[in-house]
Amino acid sequence: MFRSATIRTSKRPPTAGPTRPRRRGAKRALALLFTLGCGAGLALLGCQVDTKTGKGAATIVGKGVVNDPKNTSLRFEMIEFGLHEFCHQLLATGAPLRLDDDQPVIGRFFADSCEARSIDATSHNTIMAQFGGRGYAWTLGTGRLGFRARGLLELKPDFRVYEGAMYVYFRPAKVDTSDFEVLMTERKLAEAAATTLGLDERELGKAIIDAQLGRGFTAVRYDADGHTDFAIGLIARGDTPFRPFEVVSSSRETIANGRTELFLDQQDYLGRVHVSRGESLALTLTLDGTEELDVAVVPAEGGLTVQRYVENSGPQRPPGNPPFRALLARGAPLRAEVPLDPGDYYVVFDHSGAFGSVSPRPGDLPARVDYLVQLGEHSTR
Repeated sequence: MFRSATIRTSKRPPTAGPTRPRRRGAKRALALLFTLGCGAGLALLGCQVDTKTGKGAATIVGKGVVNDPKNTSLRFEMIEFGLHEFCHQLLATGAPLRLDDDQPVIGRFFADSCEARSIDATSHNTIMAQFGGRGYAWTLGTGRLGFRARGLLELKPDFRVYEGAMYVYFRPAKVDTSDFEVLMTERKLAEAAATTLGLDERELGKAIIDAQLGRGFTAVRYDADGHTDFAIGLIARGDTPFRPFEVVSSSRETIANGRTELFLDQQDYLGRVHVSRGESLALTLTLDGTEELDVAVVPAEGGLTVQRYVENSGPQRPPGNPPFRALLARGAPLRAEVPLDPGDYYVVFDHSGAFGSVSPRPGDLPARVDYLVQLGEHSTR
């Protein structure tokens, strides 16, 4: 059973984010590939990800201090908060990949290293972030690509105040992912796409990770009480990071609160989440699009679980009997507490039938999943 918690589903409408220059070249070609996929699939779901919801901030930065960009100490704290959250998302849950802020998720990047720091201790004018890891991305035109990437991201912080809230925009000045390697491709589709667009697989994959990193990120400090939030991408002033669920009160730590999309015969892995003795995962999930979807919690096996999906084509079956498996049905929200042995785990969404409960048919709709994953002490009756 659940410990005391109050969770609401966001009903607020989407709003547009800040205007940014359009990126060209491989990014434009990849956008075309995704548009083809969208027309055949997620267009049926509206082909849009909301960018508006209620406050979900739980972090306190500078309690009792009024938001003022001239406050050097507060600027430093906000930069430190933003850099910590950026690396935490890459390392702890995997960063969802999308071509732009208003586009659906097309994959995920799992960092095995991330270091971010200011190179100007006085004015904090430039931020450098180094990262490395593996990931996967999918479009209808290319199939799924598995890749390894290491790179450098140069950012310029931009402080703005709107109606008492401070928005810190970490705007990308340079993205360098020259150390990029394609590990797997569902080759027939990718070869056809590369021939049509004049791009090789490496350019296609690199365009995906460059597009993600090129979105930058935002730290928002709402008030003098210090309530602070974070999101990948640039959030418009007056707006808040997208959260499908508003956690009003809970004794558990929120690990992930977001949305993902899966086309037919694809999977998505969320994690990895470290569970200590006496702890359990609390899952709150809703499904739109397809009628049913398999959900499971599987051991991370030192990252091998995701590595198999990154390096091998087709959906991957669990190596053993998952400690938790359930059927998520459209229109029937799932809420479950999952007691687990100490260790690292992934939450898996399976739209392929590899986990056995659901057997999708050709022509089935894509799946859109809203998820809230929390971690805390196991409840007792």
